[in-house]
Amino acid sequence: MERGMLEVTSPALAAYADRFWSVRWRRYGEPLEVSEVITNPVCHLTFEDGRREDGGPLVRQGIELPAAVLTTVWTDRFVVRLEGEARVLGVRFRPGAMAAIAGRPLSADQSLAVDDVLTGSADTLSRVLAEPTDEGRREIVQDWLEPQLPEPAPDYLEAAALVDAIHLDASIVRVEQIGDAAGLSVRSVQRLFRRYIGVTPKWVLLRCRLQDAAASLDGDPSADLAEIATRLGWYDQSHFVRDFRRFLGVTPGEYARDASGVRP
Repeated sequence: MERGMLEVTSPALAAYADRFWSVRWRRYGEPLEVSEVITNPVCHLTFEDGRREDGGPLVRQGIELPAAVLTTVWTDRFVVRLEGEARVLGVRFRPGAMAAIAGRPLSADQSLAVDDVLTGSADTLSRVLAEPTDEGRREIVQDWLEPQLPEPAPDYLEAAALVDAIHLDASIVRVEQIGDAAGLSVRSVQRLFRRYIGVTPKWVLLRCRLQDAAASLDGDPSADLAEIATRLGWYDQSHFVRDFRRFLGVTPGEYARDASGVRP
């Protein structure tokens, strides 16, 4: 599998998206492989083409390829079957960005045809698929998106800043703390998340603190799990283990063994 990352070079788009990414694979005559992605509270816009080993089209989340797909915030691990061959160019948007562009809330756990939200995706898809380089594909997508981008609304920027603060400040462990620095009530925070982010503040908080827990174990696989749980806001280790397994697919102990290279 080949992966790539590209900067957003359009100033207008940079207010809404933080990166382009690409992935491609070609797997014929090989065992089926599954890729699991641990998700963040963001939407992705993808331009995808692919075919199965028997020559038929690949289908992702009920959408037949080739297609331009908008994937909203995914609340579980995102699973992709690596079969046949495929090539994808994606745009990772900032938290709340697609709801701001669409002018309406977008529910979580959806894979939508992009024309449901933005116009002109069919022509853009054909141009993207005809372009051989990721850099050229990026320019096509930026040129298409720019005229459809509104001036960033203050509420959107505030919602995105709240999510950024949760990511950056591991001392935020309760919903009540999220709006403190911005002088917002819990109800105001919940309203912003409902309008723009597509998931609850509690979900984002849990997701970010579990990322911090995984990072702690990456840095020190022998770290005390009870200390990590308490420091990051869990009242008991059993709830920490349950949440860790639900989001990351393994227990903290199993994750630590993998991080250390030790096998039972």
